Amino acid sequence: MSGTTEYIEAYFKQTLNTEERKTFEAKCETDEAFAKQVAIYLTARQALREELLQQKIQQWKGGVSQQEEPVPVIPMQRRTTFVKWVMYAAAACLLLVASVYLFEANSSPKRLAVNYIQTNYASLSHTMDASHDSLQSGIEAYNNKNYDKALQLFLGVQKNDPANSDAKKYAGVVYLQQQDYDKAVQQFDELANMKGLYSNPGDFLKAVSLLERNRTTDKEEAKILLQKVVNEKEEGYQEAEKLMKKF
Repeated sequence: MSGTTEYIEAYFKQTLNTEERKTFEAKCETDEAFAKQVAIYLTARQALREELLQQKIQQWKGGVSQQEEPVPVIPMQRRTTFVKWVMYAAAACLLLVASVYLFEANSSPKRLAVNYIQTNYASLSHTMDASHDSLQSGIEAYNNKNYDKALQLFLGVQKNDPANSDAKKYAGVVYLQQQDYDKAVQQFDELANMKGLYSNPGDFLKAVSLLERNRTTDKEEAKILLQKVVNEKEEGYQEAEKLMKKF
């Protein structure tokens, strides 16, 4: 627990690097227990601030009373009780806000899209295609979270073999992990237009990318794509049905 607290504290003190901050934020979105620990930390920190503020106010009042006429001294017991009530009120407010935020965030189409990628593409399975060593190397790099190397390898396979749908799909997933949504949308759009595939997740993954990008018209375009995936029973239609219920 102490290690977790130090980790959370490091985030709010901005001592984590960019990659570590992204990992922290993704963990808040996908790990409910960790998100609760973050909420508790924020509650405690706010309560401490309130208590220190009250101490400052009392010290200021004490300074004024020495310069002017004496004022009645608030008994320590009453002061302590008052501070505790402030702490409880702050904690209750923060927990309420955190609960509402977590509920809305975790149930929104965008958050569900993010969770889908984090859950289903945390790692990639090696393919049966042994003719592309670069593809296997790219998968290994991806699983080691070396996304730059993985992307370079996947794009190299695409260049040498434009018909390789796995390379295009995996490159799109890497772009999602890097939050480069424009290029992810482009990759999955090209994948969706590839002909002769037994199963094609292009439309569904493009919809997921649009939901993550979340521009003005993206949600409506994603909704149309998801409906197409459901109607035509394309790959991902069961997840598409779940997402459609959140619109």
